[in-house]
Amino acid sequence: MALTKLTRRCIIELLKILDRYLLREFIGPFFLSLFVLAFILLMDRLFLLVDLLVRKGVGLDIVGQIMFLSLPSVIAYTSPLGTLIGSVMVMGRLAQDNEITAIRASGISLFRMFLPLGILAFGLMIVMMGFNGFLWPESEHEVRGLLMDVARKKPAARIQEGVFMDDFEGYTIYIGRMDDRHSRIYDVALFTKDPKGTPNLVTAKSGTIGNSPDEKYLILTLFDGEIHELIEKDRYRRLAFSKHTVNIPIDVELVRKERTYRGDRELILSALFTKINGLNKEIKELRSTVKGISKKELDKQSIPADPKLLKIEQVETKVRYKKQEMTRYLVETHKKFSLAFSCFFFLFFGAPLGIQLRRGGLGIGFIVGLVFFAIYYILLIAGEDFADSGKVSPFIGMWLPNIVLVPFVIELFLRSFFEKSIIRSIRKSLIRIKLH
Repeated sequence: MALTKLTRRCIIELLKILDRYLLREFIGPFFLSLFVLAFILLMDRLFLLVDLLVRKGVGLDIVGQIMFLSLPSVIAYTSPLGTLIGSVMVMGRLAQDNEITAIRASGISLFRMFLPLGILAFGLMIVMMGFNGFLWPESEHEVRGLLMDVARKKPAARIQEGVFMDDFEGYTIYIGRMDDRHSRIYDVALFTKDPKGTPNLVTAKSGTIGNSPDEKYLILTLFDGEIHELIEKDRYRRLAFSKHTVNIPIDVELVRKERTYRGDRELILSALFTKINGLNKEIKELRSTVKGISKKELDKQSIPADPKLLKIEQVETKVRYKKQEMTRYLVETHKKFSLAFSCFFFLFFGAPLGIQLRRGGLGIGFIVGLVFFAIYYILLIAGEDFADSGKVSPFIGMWLPNIVLVPFVIELFLRSFFEKSIIRSIRKSLIRIKLH
């Protein structure tokens, strides 16, 4: 009896040591993969930040804020892959070093060994639901507002080629082509309005762009152009110039403005639910206004402009646009939950995959992770595009990567942890059918 109690105590202590060991081995690769994948996803934003810092003259503190506020969106996408890579590396190394065999020989089931990682991944899923639902949209709203403030403070940062820009009060500017490195502009059209209220048009083949020393003015120095002025209703004047300078007043300080408008990606979960419920209510109210009116019956009538038919078509148009708007909010809602759930679900793919591969080094972990990351990201973006366009439901579009993975997860999990296989069972059944 005493020996049995001692044995149980030893097994309990062994399980505690094993749990701590697995968690310690998992956390390191998880955060390492999170860092590497975040860096990869931030590459496109890094080019923008370097451009703002080096060529646009934006302060390092502002660039740092933009960088920091961009992290939540990256973490939301990379956390599921961090779980996958971490579990592949841990379980693969245990299988490679024959520790899996030793654990089985000691009488401990692999599922029991897997349990602490499952609990950790479940906790991570709960945390990411709150992260994706609240912190992520808030950071999106902040970074968008900060970029708009930077564009207002640093006009060169918002200059775009081939676009009519109304960002400068009293001016509309069009620039056909811009050479940022040398601050040269080409094919310039500048619409102005003088104090008397008569519009002017300035065109030029080329020019330079810059700021005044006190940064209160955007200076356009134009070459080889013309000024077109409407002096009076029946009098028009055209002036040719070889050089003409235009000083456009701009804001001096970077003032952080509070903006109330939020796009679908900037709404927290509670706001998304409110929007969806509100649109559902509006759609029901619109449909109730034409309830009992049959469009087919009205189409058979000889009068083509029947007021009831026009009303039905008007309501259908409004309902269609309301549904499109609601689809955007549903897509964003499902995306937040899908990405959070993937943090838990991918563990059930990565752990058995590592056992089957029997390789657990950094190399194999990152190769598998990066390949799968590319597939996962493509499926997620494609699903979002299909859902936004109405080709598939928001649920199917945003849960597509997880849905595609389900059969592989079931097969790998049964093989690795219970030494069973659905594919083998189906194959045996088919052979029996052929024999009979």
